[in-house]
Amino acid sequence: MGGNALNSVITERKTTEQFDRIASEIIPILKEGLGTEIHIVTAYHTKDTHGDMDIMVKITHELHNKGINLRTFIEDKFEPGQIFTNGSIISFDYDQFQIDIIPIKESLWDVSIAFFDYDPTGNLMGKSAHKFGLKYGWNGLIYPFRNFNGRLSHDILLSTDNAEIFEFLGYDYEEFKRGFDDLVEIFDYIIAGKYFDYTIFLMENLNHIDRKRNKKRKSYQEFLQYVEKKGIKDTYQFNKDKSTYIDLIHNSFPKVDLKGKIEELSKKNAENQELNAKFNGRLIMNVYPDLSGKELGNAITNFQKSFEDYREFGLNNSADEIMFEFSKFYENEKGSI
Repeated sequence: MGGNALNSVITERKTTEQFDRIASEIIPILKEGLGTEIHIVTAYHTKDTHGDMDIMVKITHELHNKGINLRTFIEDKFEPGQIFTNGSIISFDYDQFQIDIIPIKESLWDVSIAFFDYDPTGNLMGKSAHKFGLKYGWNGLIYPFRNFNGRLSHDILLSTDNAEIFEFLGYDYEEFKRGFDDLVEIFDYIIAGKYFDYTIFLMENLNHIDRKRNKKRKSYQEFLQYVEKKGIKDTYQFNKDKSTYIDLIHNSFPKVDLKGKIEELSKKNAENQELNAKFNGRLIMNVYPDLSGKELGNAITNFQKSFEDYREFGLNNSADEIMFEFSKFYENEKGSI
């Protein structure tokens, strides 16, 4: 996606007329060969040139069971000069134009279409979601629970229902489905959102990765210029403490029981902290200073695997008792570790 994945073949921008002609040649081959739904990601209606064509392929149980390798299928059917895989996305050239094939699980089909269509709508809506402590993407609206190290521990899926997601983020889904004629209509749609806060889009308020990514996105820069030109200042202000939105999120998606899931994960997280404090590489090296690196990692893994339920053992015993058992294990097994 983005039109820059191919570097060993010549590709060029195409007019909408050329774009439609290429689509009419490619889509029937994909539908006949794969036997599944195909969706070309929709741009605003008056877009006159295109840098690439993003084609979503619904991965149903039937298609999965056919065992078709998408990359091999593309090579056989289109004989591209270059084919490149980035994650699950497969890019190839056709008539000097970049085509991106995006496989999508059947369960995520509708929410993915809404996220990818009418770019940069999904990206801009995602900024508001982030201020609630959420993530909005092709895989739905998600609450990311983080463990005691601050790293992502578990994604709690809140919804893949577009109407629910748009309502929560303060946007009219029916209006979105009617589409947009140009970027200005998309920008006005975003600005009209219930929780629109112009400050969250400013480059200086983005994290390093997001800032680097959006610096290259022409449409994002045009959005910033549009907001600045309109002189928008009086907008919604988010609370910096994202935990204040837990009740709102919980009540908006009652079937998920967000609070219950957070409580369960928090308990597990606390237990992980306890286990880590009782038994870790630093404590082992205090007793066995020559044990380090890969050998240390293997010793810990093998010791934990020697229990039917190491977690239960660790939680029910002291650090000294755990180290005593480890010493017995290590002395007996160190020759094979």
